[in-house]
Amino acid sequence: MSAKKLFEVLMGALLYLLVTLLWFGYAVTGMLEHDTDVALITAGFGTMVWLAATGCIAIYIIQKARP
Repeated sequence: MSAKKLFEVLMGALLYLLVTLLWFGYAVTGMLEHDTDVALITAGFGTMVWLAATGCIAIYIIQKARP
């Protein structure tokens, strides 16, 4: 694997980890503290989008790993 490709993979993993930590550590906890219907729906919808994106990333990695 070239240095450029390794850099891209590691930066992508770092970005994914950062977005995940910010979403669950900051955004969702803030929304749950407001305790309004809109905040709860937004937190649930955002978490579903995160879960779908995670599934798509996993499928992409599995497909790229096949020879």
